[in-house]
Amino acid sequence: MDPKSEIQKLIQTELKKWESYDKKNETFRVSQLARFQSLRNLLNELIASIEPEYIKSSILEDRATIEVSHENDDSSKMHWTIQPNFKAQERQEEYWSRNLWQHKVSLEETPGFTVNEKQGEDRERTLEFGTADEVIHCLAQEIAKRVAFYRYAKKQLKL
Repeated sequence: MDPKSEIQKLIQTELKKWESYDKKNETFRVSQLARFQSLRNLLNELIASIEPEYIKSSILEDRATIEVSHENDDSSKMHWTIQPNFKAQERQEEYWSRNLWQHKVSLEETPGFTVNEKQGEDRERTLEFGTADEVIHCLAQEIAKRVAFYRYAKKQLKL
């Protein structure tokens, strides 16, 4: 086989690998969107039930961020980032991208949801839940505690 044909054959083989990689990542993305849909609806309902002065949110197709705070009190602020669980498995194949050699990363879905919680400026923890209902139950309890405190504090300031 001549060198030109050989290199073209090798290029086509590599292109097929990239197509397979892209297809797998797209399948993963579509699955994550579907998994997050029910939780997204529940989060929208939860947020709609709280006065806007206490809660800020950004609910996207595959993840959400929620913040509960009162005025400029950063010490009592709570922030959650919620998304379906997944794990990244690094492959050894390298490729050139934006002036860096990088590894292809394969993302795989795992059951449940991850909630990254940040309190104030310092305390952070990662929580995992099996179902959307468990996520909502936990968030509702934490949000209720904070909103009740903010209402109480607001009332005390008026006295």
